[in-house]
Amino acid sequence: MRKNIRQIKTPDLPLGFRAAGIASGIKKDGKPDMALIFSEVEATAAGAFTTNRVAAAPVWLDKKVMAGGSCRAVIVNSGCANACTGVQGEADAERMARLTAEGLEIDPGEVVVCSTGRIGKLLPMEKIAAGITGLTGIIKAGGNDSASDAIMTTDTHPKRLSVEFEIGGVVCRIWGIAKGAGMIYPRMEVAAMPHATMLAFLATDLGVGAELLRGMLSISLSQSFNRITVDGDTSTNDSVILMANGESKAAIEPGSNGMEVFQAALDMVTGELARMIARDGEGATRLIRIEVRSARTGDDARRAAAAVANSLLFKCALYGASPNWGRLLAALGYSGVLIEEKKIEVSLNGIAIVENGLLLQVQADIIGAKLHEKELDFVIELGLGEESDLYYTCDISPEYVEINKE
Repeated sequence: MRKNIRQIKTPDLPLGFRAAGIASGIKKDGKPDMALIFSEVEATAAGAFTTNRVAAAPVWLDKKVMAGGSCRAVIVNSGCANACTGVQGEADAERMARLTAEGLEIDPGEVVVCSTGRIGKLLPMEKIAAGITGLTGIIKAGGNDSASDAIMTTDTHPKRLSVEFEIGGVVCRIWGIAKGAGMIYPRMEVAAMPHATMLAFLATDLGVGAELLRGMLSISLSQSFNRITVDGDTSTNDSVILMANGESKAAIEPGSNGMEVFQAALDMVTGELARMIARDGEGATRLIRIEVRSARTGDDARRAAAAVANSLLFKCALYGASPNWGRLLAALGYSGVLIEEKKIEVSLNGIAIVENGLLLQVQADIIGAKLHEKELDFVIELGLGEESDLYYTCDISPEYVEINKE
């Protein structure tokens, strides 16, 4: 299916969408810190948000917007999370939506608000208001390609991807940007009718009904953003927004032939953006893939993979290129899933390192070379069933502590 999906130049947005970024002065270094994404026409929308019960003010606002199944604009600020800010934080989020709506001449109920940055600080609303005025002006003039830069916090580079695919002979696009490097362990749920932060914004010019869009986003989340972790901390602000405006004039419906193509394209974009986040973990030097196979149930496979991916001891050992596989086995043991130690087998980049629950003595030069590779692929066989799942993570370095010590 992927052979029919083509990656394209990222600034090429889907038809009918515009995006822009601007420096409003929130960040002391003067870098871009506000972004706006806008659909020129009505768009259906689906959103997924953090399950952290201490959720930021914009999350509560956005859930109400997503209940209606549509939105036309997403306004984002970085540098301040607007979390744990009480009634004032709620009022500030609502004001951001109202000011954006006024500038774009749409209804405030069509605006999603997202914030990322330090928790517990109130938004600098004078700078925010000026930034919104500047952004709406840029959008009306056609937009710019700075949106992905403007949503970054501790990220070392912007994360963006665009693809093209065909539905019924019509070329359609999906465009996506994301941010995240620390405080990454998203456990998001798609907002029904009625996880530094991980944010992602996706847009397509394909026509998709709101209910179908929610279902397809939920499938994508289960194999992308909800399968990454940097440090095991679930953010107060995690949000993913997907908009579909139908401007390509192609559309899909439940059961139609185009569903499989669109799902594959959506999975490609969300999956690659998720891996970009894991690869860019704060202070990380390696991307790590943890796949658990032959588990008794799918949930057992997920929980076992998550336990290993979140083990700080294991990930510190990987930073030091130390073959301390006992830490991996220990994580499996406390994961809470059914295991039989004597059946466990583990390989690293194709080299067996555990058999029958026992650590193998692999030549130091061979295993040392593997551990210094930039991508480490661990395959764990539990030998109890046929279910599998995987997580992407990264190693933990002294730089992670340096970044997060304050």
